[in-house]
Amino acid sequence: MSYQLLCTDVDGTLLNSHGKISPGNRAAIQAAVAAGKKIVLASGRSWRSLTFYEQELGLDVPGQYGIGFNGGAVYEILDSGGVKLHHALLMPNAIALEIFATLAPVVANYNEMHMLAYNNEGYLIAEAALRATRLFDEMKRLGAKTVPSYQTQTCDMYKILIHGTHEDLLEIADFSAARFPGQCQTMFSARHLLELTPMGVGKGSGIAFLAELLRIPIAQVIAMGDEANDITMLQTAGLGIAVANAVPAAVTAANLHLPASNNEDAVSAVINQYLI
Repeated sequence: MSYQLLCTDVDGTLLNSHGKISPGNRAAIQAAVAAGKKIVLASGRSWRSLTFYEQELGLDVPGQYGIGFNGGAVYEILDSGGVKLHHALLMPNAIALEIFATLAPVVANYNEMHMLAYNNEGYLIAEAALRATRLFDEMKRLGAKTVPSYQTQTCDMYKILIHGTHEDLLEIADFSAARFPGQCQTMFSARHLLELTPMGVGKGSGIAFLAELLRIPIAQVIAMGDEANDITMLQTAGLGIAVANAVPAAVTAANLHLPASNNEDAVSAVINQYLI
């Protein structure tokens, strides 16, 4: 099979445990692009956060694409340095406000559990009392906007985030699934991070949309990931690859379980074997 497009998760897959792109992964990605292949970052992050890594990899040029918000946003890089959204799926404001109102007292019952959200412009927002900058390294690439209350927000949302221990978040996930059926879906993007997203959001639908946009058969698409929010992408791509450090559910969903982890240039290994 001749593969044309690689969609790689960022945290835990492309980035090592220090949050860095290794020289080996960077060189392999640049070689693949030079060979005419498409390399796309597919993340739960906002496109505003992904810009930092796209710049580092040389992917911030016209003709390159990205997938943010777990498939909720598919975008194209513009020569102005901005992006053109080809696909955006947001949570209606009324549903977001109901979730905020319902979960706020529940979250308050847990120690060190916090709720944040991404607004319709791709910015991370947090209530003023939240020490958000301490909780998310991602904010070093994005920054957070403080709001006096989530109930003052009038826009739709890309997603709501809840940060806490995995065991506590499992309880919140069960509560949310029972309380908001058909209004939102829950997924883990890390053990400490639960995401409430609009119905229909998934990296699988995101890469399917992009493949169709680029007129690349889905059979010629490779997806790489490590977490539960990567499962639909691993199942949808022609070749789904779980890195060595992937959670068991991601390994089960993939066609291939790599011996290399995110700390061992897993992306480089896949590019060298399947793309160039």
